[in-house]
Amino acid sequence: MSINFMGSYSGIDQTMIDQLMAIEKRPLVQMSERKTTMESQKNAWNDVRTRLNNLFEKIKVLQNSDTFSSMKATGSESATMTTSKNSPEGVYEISVQQLATKTSVIGGKIVEASSDSTKALGLTGTFKLNTKGKDAKEIEIVETDTVRTIAEKINAVSKESGVRASIIDNRLVLNNLETGVKEIQLIEQPESAILNQLGLKDTSEVIKGKNAMFKVNGVSVEKESNSVKDVVEYTTINLTKAHAAGSSDTITISKDTSKVEEAVKGFVDQYNSTMTFISDQLKAGSPDDGGDKRGTLASDGSLMRLQSSLRTMVTSSLSNENTAIKDLSQLGVSTVDRFGQLTFDASKLKEKLEENPVEVQNFFLSKNSEGKDIGFVPKINSYIDSFSSSTGIIKGKTDSFERSIKEVNKQVDAFTLRMERKEQYYISMFSKLDTAMMEAESQMGWLTSQISALSASSGSKK
Repeated sequence: MSINFMGSYSGIDQTMIDQLMAIEKRPLVQMSERKTTMESQKNAWNDVRTRLNNLFEKIKVLQNSDTFSSMKATGSESATMTTSKNSPEGVYEISVQQLATKTSVIGGKIVEASSDSTKALGLTGTFKLNTKGKDAKEIEIVETDTVRTIAEKINAVSKESGVRASIIDNRLVLNNLETGVKEIQLIEQPESAILNQLGLKDTSEVIKGKNAMFKVNGVSVEKESNSVKDVVEYTTINLTKAHAAGSSDTITISKDTSKVEEAVKGFVDQYNSTMTFISDQLKAGSPDDGGDKRGTLASDGSLMRLQSSLRTMVTSSLSNENTAIKDLSQLGVSTVDRFGQLTFDASKLKEKLEENPVEVQNFFLSKNSEGKDIGFVPKINSYIDSFSSSTGIIKGKTDSFERSIKEVNKQVDAFTLRMERKEQYYISMFSKLDTAMMEAESQMGWLTSQISALSASSGSKK
């Protein structure tokens, strides 16, 4: 094993070599800083793209005609209405005399079960069951069947028979799946006593289902279900509880402007967030210590153009032959400061929607005489797409950064290899210097001893 004497004679040790290498490696620090800057810029542009896409996701809701044609029903406790875009506006007085219920057969006690639903009953037989409008399904009972397995056999054909079984107090309880006056039919095979043995005949209790009975604006209605679709056109009435005698509820169906309001507010909020982010990225910074930090994309011409264009697009007038509304300010959206932040007054939008919803809808999206989509949404989408699409400006920017980062990585790898070799060169060179100085010192010591010996010999001869 070789012993490293580096620094023992020359005074140049590993610490001094590290200091020399630190000076040599200054370009590496600069390259790393360049790489970090480019990665930050690439990530910032990706963030811009995400925010632009989010901005369009907010505004594209206003492309959907359903957003403008929504209806709402308000004002009831015992009944509600599920509206569609075609539901007629109006006021409906609803009085619920009776809710629809399901027919049930509560079975008597099964002697053979001995209060154990998992005990084999030792019974055999066959019966059929069905409800009105359903196919009769045959249920075969074998000796190994238990109360539980019999319930499972009934439930296995529930879709076809319309009957479902449950076990309560070790009894079979059958219920119709649907409400209304519908019997549960139990048909026993000849010469079989299986229904009595299962408590489903003589000892059973039948609770007959009822139809719903109610009035709408004085018109009496009877239906099998508590959810009724064919009384008020394009609207479902949902009955929830019966009224006391002489009582009623009033339900009002009217236009629902909330979806449009939510869409516009969502756009305004996302626009403000996007513009704030862009402004932060473009900050020039201040030379004094108390100034703002310089933005990652400061002085980037493309981002400055995006900021300016977005601000102009949301505040400028729009040429649209299908509406008298020319800009967002007529719908309650206006700028509040020189940075382009928006504010939203929902009352102005609501007023326009009540006045003429078609005008509002056409402002956001309609077609011109040539059949081309026009309006605020296509205009915003087209501009956002020029930046955020797979062939847009941001893709070109990020691709360029990725190529530059790869090139810097190659330079870093090559430079690091050179630095490793140079450090080995310094270690070798200074180690050799120490070895040479050690040998020189050794030779000097030998020469000095020889001279001293000669001097002593000459003195003794005198």
